[in-house]
Amino acid sequence: MTVAMEVVLLGTGSPMYNAARCGAGYVVIAGETQVVVDLGWGASRRINAAGLQQANVGHLCLTHMHSDHITDIPDFLMQRWTGGATGPLQVYGPVGTRETVTAFQAALRLDVEYRIAHHGEDKLPRSGFEIDVTEAPATPAATHVVTVGDLLIEAFEVDHFPVVPALGFRFTRHGRTLVFSGDTGKCDSLVEASRSADMLVCEAMNRGMWDGLLSVVRTRNERGAAILSDVPSYHATTIEVAEMARDAGVRHLVLSHLLPMIPNEGPGLDAFTAGMSEIYGGKITVGSDLQRFSIEM
Repeated sequence: MTVAMEVVLLGTGSPMYNAARCGAGYVVIAGETQVVVDLGWGASRRINAAGLQQANVGHLCLTHMHSDHITDIPDFLMQRWTGGATGPLQVYGPVGTRETVTAFQAALRLDVEYRIAHHGEDKLPRSGFEIDVTEAPATPAATHVVTVGDLLIEAFEVDHFPVVPALGFRFTRHGRTLVFSGDTGKCDSLVEASRSADMLVCEAMNRGMWDGLLSVVRTRNERGAAILSDVPSYHATTIEVAEMARDAGVRHLVLSHLLPMIPNEGPGLDAFTAGMSEIYGGKITVGSDLQRFSIEM
């Protein structure tokens, strides 16, 4: 069977550090095309661990400007350049992407100059460190961003208020569809963008487990608990994710950006998805870093 797309989960975690789960990040592989979606802390090194190379990635999609989705951009830019890239990285994201990415690029200016002075521009052409940014409109319906070969990339607005704008992305190739929610609460735009999708990679919060974490934190860090108590207001619960996947008719639901972060194996997996299968009848996978999925034609 021919593969339409593959997706590698680089990071399935959240802002809180965890040894097993890096910050948000994914690679979409469509033939010779490789697209990264988000680059949270640790995600760049996961590219190598997945057997891929940063230099072969020509496109980066960013869902929003929260730190756990962007802080590995500087490392990725440098590793891509020194790894052999000779052409600019194409970057797509919401308004604010240009400001963020060019600031990361500027912070590395001295490093770039030192390396060119040492190795020469014939070995490290400046063009491999350049970026081209396209800021996509935040629209309720999925809107065309770019077509790379036979891979169609579309973006749509999600509800991560007060983070405005925030995007989800939809990838289509050979009639197959892969959707990334980005960070969001329950919203109609994600349901519409995910209609009959072969796979939806969606953030998820288990509210009961989160409240349990909150009660523990409150005993030793009241300020930290106060911050954590705000988090549920802009994330979808596991039950809401199941409802959206059901309403959209998604074939395979992959949970990522897990809140709270849980071990990769053990009873916590079943506890995290409790009640979801009663709502959504399709396949549910609790994602882990470096998992790889194929969407066949």
